[in-house]
Amino acid sequence: MNNATFDSFYETLNEMGRAIGKAARTGSAAIATMSWPALAVCCVMLALAITIVPLALFLFVMFMAIKLIYSVVADRATRGKVTPYTSHDDKPE
Repeated sequence: MNNATFDSFYETLNEMGRAIGKAARTGSAAIATMSWPALAVCCVMLALAITIVPLALFLFVMFMAIKLIYSVVADRATRGKVTPYTSHDDKPE
């Protein structure tokens, strides 16, 4: 007895494997035909992309968090101290 969900998942994994294998073969063929200077430039650009993109994303998230914290603090300073809730129906004693 075969599970249809497992069969479709297995086929998806097979398709992904074939696509990754095809991309690897295409990439290795492209690298094999590159000249040394072109290969060096490709390696430098790949290294920059691997290091710069995560750094840029990290800095973006950090600056957004700092901006959010600053806006909360500034808004609280504008509104003043937090006071306990008192209803208008309460009569002073």
